[in-house]
Amino acid sequence: MSEKNSENPILHVLVIGFHHKKGCQVEYAYPPFKNNEAGEPNECPIEWKHLPCQALPDGSHNFDEDTAYFHLPSLQNPNETIYGISCYRQIPLEKIINRTPDMTRSTIQKSVCVLSTLPLYGHIQVKMSLITHAYFEEGDFSKITLLHDTYHHLNACLSSIENISTSPHLFVGLSAVELVTKFRHKVVLLFKLMLLERKVLFFYSPVRPLCSTILTLLSLHPGLVENGLKKSATVKPTHSTAVVFSVEQEEVVIPIVSSKLQKNNIPNTSVSENILLSSDTIDDDMVHVSSFACNIPRDPSIDSLNEAAMQYNMMSIAQINSADCAVPLSIFDNGNICQPYSCLSYMDILTDPSVRGYMIGASNILFKQKKNLADVIVEVDEGKVEIENVDLKRHLHLTTEDLRFADYLVRHVVQPEKEDVFLDGVGWEGGDEWIRAQFKAYLLSLLRTSLLSEGAPELNHFNPSFMSAWQHTKSYQTWLNQDHQAIMALEPCHPFAGQLSVSDMKLRISHTMQSSESGRKLNQAVQNTSRAVASTGKVVGGAISQARGAVTNWWSNLTTTQDLENDKTKPPIQDV
Repeated sequence: MSEKNSENPILHVLVIGFHHKKGCQVEYAYPPFKNNEAGEPNECPIEWKHLPCQALPDGSHNFDEDTAYFHLPSLQNPNETIYGISCYRQIPLEKIINRTPDMTRSTIQKSVCVLSTLPLYGHIQVKMSLITHAYFEEGDFSKITLLHDTYHHLNACLSSIENISTSPHLFVGLSAVELVTKFRHKVVLLFKLMLLERKVLFFYSPVRPLCSTILTLLSLHPGLVENGLKKSATVKPTHSTAVVFSVEQEEVVIPIVSSKLQKNNIPNTSVSENILLSSDTIDDDMVHVSSFACNIPRDPSIDSLNEAAMQYNMMSIAQINSADCAVPLSIFDNGNICQPYSCLSYMDILTDPSVRGYMIGASNILFKQKKNLADVIVEVDEGKVEIENVDLKRHLHLTTEDLRFADYLVRHVVQPEKEDVFLDGVGWEGGDEWIRAQFKAYLLSLLRTSLLSEGAPELNHFNPSFMSAWQHTKSYQTWLNQDHQAIMALEPCHPFAGQLSVSDMKLRISHTMQSSESGRKLNQAVQNTSRAVASTGKVVGGAISQARGAVTNWWSNLTTTQDLENDKTKPPIQDV
């Protein structure tokens, strides 16, 4: 059957086609799936029944070419995952030299797919893209010599890789810079969301940017791509029809404790900080207006965190060996799935009661329309994160320390100081590896702080609600039972802990404006007002008056503690 030669990283090279009556199907497999002559050499094993649809994405007919990454369970080892890399092409029928009776449409759609035991997605995709192009240029799909050569060539190349963790090919095509640029401060929210093991849907079309977004996010967790996906496609279905349900995490409420003096004698919390920390309990859509930030009391002796010291501290933490700290975490295990691309037929797996969580990518709108399928929907094209569950919103509320970390990333990635145009994009600071090093330091600090006793003020730095939910996940409990003594060398606190300042208020305002629907509406209102003022002076008085009313209303929301139910009775903000 399959996976018979463990020395070959590439198990199969496949051609997937679309039949007008049978739908997606494997048209050719090398080596064949079955060796016996009685069997169908191109018929997928039952465990891989979704393979054809995963390799030929939903909506692919809208694009001339695309790429899909997906995961399959190993047929031989339940603790291993098989990685699918599929390159799709569509060409007009008139370019086909050797036509067959089943070619009844004006265009021909096929994918050339490889199944690999190594998660070298981008590295394999680069090679397969060229091979797929050559295969289609032949105009004769019966010429399979190229597929045989591809199988042997790829195996020869990949077999020479001794350690995938140190391979320069590991993160090809997974741009952390693009991820930070797209999601900005919300990249930290997505990083923490993955730790909570919830049901997360990433949505976009075409499929390649969708898959790359998910895999790039995974690459921010040290060791996760190369060593943490081995059970990401392992599911033990109950074979029963069930309604989709959302697994609620057991929650223990940890009260916010007044902050003590830090090691450097800098107070960590002030009255204004308490307002910021509790703002999510008032209204997630409120927007805090920067014109009021100057009224926030603060200690003028502390203006900002020392940037040079901060960089040195982060890089010192990042130098610690992840394996000695029991990292990567076993996030995708015990019924928590990772599937960079999911076809529509895969939904029957997602809705099985044995599946408690997942991080998947989809291009079919039916995934978004399926009620209760996802706790979080991430719109990749807009960089938007939609969270309906109130408790989950509370868990994912970014603290001031988190926003400082996010701003630190954004400033170095999105707005770097350009000193040499010839070195633009190839430097260390602000580059892909630099970003991954920062998240490694953040995760190790998070793990170390989580070991403090309940009620420790340092827990507030990462959001005590998040800490409580995370500590009840299966991956965290597994980590606790492993040898992680090396992490005890770290100081238990957020690396961006420090005195509250005016800049923190601006960060909160910026993040809320980007993250909330009301914030986006106010942004649009300001833009509309600006256009109106530019076009005619008649509307200036009315527009500014309405904008002032909106601003005043939202600021009162910030400083008045009310419950969520009472907030719903507030009058809507007027459009400018």
